Amino acid sequence: MTIAHDEPSRVQGAYDFLLAEITSFRLRTGAPLSENRIATQLGISRTPVREALQRLEKEGLVKRTDNARFAVSQLTAQEANDACDLLVVLDTYIAKRAADRLQPEQASSLRESIEAMRSAARNDDSSAWSEADLAFHRLLNSIAGNALVADAVKETRRRVQRFWLHSPSLQSRLIVCSDEHVVLAEAIINKDYDSIEPAVHEHIEHMRERILDLLASAAMFFGD
Repeated sequence: MTIAHDEPSRVQGAYDFLLAEITSFRLRTGAPLSENRIATQLGISRTPVREALQRLEKEGLVKRTDNARFAVSQLTAQEANDACDLLVVLDTYIAKRAADRLQPEQASSLRESIEAMRSAARNDDSSAWSEADLAFHRLLNSIAGNALVADAVKETRRRVQRFWLHSPSLQSRLIVCSDEHVVLAEAIINKDYDSIEPAVHEHIEHMRERILDLLASAAMFFGD
């Protein structure tokens, strides 16, 4: 893979590559990240790779090791709880603001994203489900129109969802999660503000339970 020649594009290209490798679990938790190896793989110098890693470090997906090198971060139970608490607040804000600003054609697009989620869940296609979920949240963020909150939501969700999407019995959870998105979408479309926060809370709490169960299982298997 070759990154474009200007420096910002090289950094963005390295960032996008590493983000995809981490969130798809091709790079596992704790995996060392060699700047030289990544630079050679991408056909670029170490500088944009280092900048991309520093950006991922700020987002919590990469950490410094004892020898000052980089590795894929391990999510802790405290970090998972903190992230889920924040998502409840931010997602509720986004949903209510989107309900205020929603146009009829956007309601149709929301329903199309939900149907794509449900179809992917029925087919046990986690990649297609992730794309549909991303499209749904991108649309909500666009309708809400607050870029700062949208960025915070995106970074926070990345920290936890990469674990949730790769935990056991995924198909049943995708079906339940899709149904939860239906409830939220209909509350937004109908401007049912009293139902929005409970819908967000139920969805995030289910995510929290599954992630904490997964982290507890990993701690039993691998040790703290």
